[in-house]
Amino acid sequence: MDEQSKSERILTLVHQLGVLRPKDLAPHGIQAEYLRRLCDKGLLKKLGRGSYVAPERRLSPNLALALVARAVPGGVICLQSALGFHGLLPPNPREVSVAIERRAAKPRLDMPALRVVRLGDAAFTEGVETHLLDGVEVRLYSLEKTLADMFKFRNKIGPHNAVDALRSALAQHRVDRTRLRHYAHLCRVERVMRPYVDALMQG
Repeated sequence: MDEQSKSERILTLVHQLGVLRPKDLAPHGIQAEYLRRLCDKGLLKKLGRGSYVAPERRLSPNLALALVARAVPGGVICLQSALGFHGLLPPNPREVSVAIERRAAKPRLDMPALRVVRLGDAAFTEGVETHLLDGVEVRLYSLEKTLADMFKFRNKIGPHNAVDALRSALAQHRVDRTRLRHYAHLCRVERVMRPYVDALMQG
């Protein structure tokens, strides 16, 4: 395959995958050096270490989640970042919260910055939704699972943030109480959440 053919293949891949990683080139026998050459020509854009996109792309909330999904394929978008996707917080494309399995190696990514939490067993695997964002399949937690996680990690993110998220979700009538109770039990925060849920529902 000559240089022009390799370049064309890379540009095809970046449009197919949304976010291109150097490892995506290995099955095609293309060296990562070609990514730098295409960036120099303005045909590709590098967003942080090891992530390449079409030159017209700008860092948006959806693209930030897509970048993390490609860089941390075993992770799940969680906490404030999941709330941002669900419309309960203003999205922050500069920092993304991602859950990883308890024994997984900590991922590294410089754009966007990562806030990593660890979960195990069903608390990690349940409540996962998959959404196609900017051409990338992104795994993130459902609204009810996210609310339970907010209380689970309340000491890390601030108890008021967990309560505010729950209040907003209930006010918008977007919460399935059966699912919320299930995930609260799963995350071992049922006793903590129940008084807030009861008070907010009555209010």
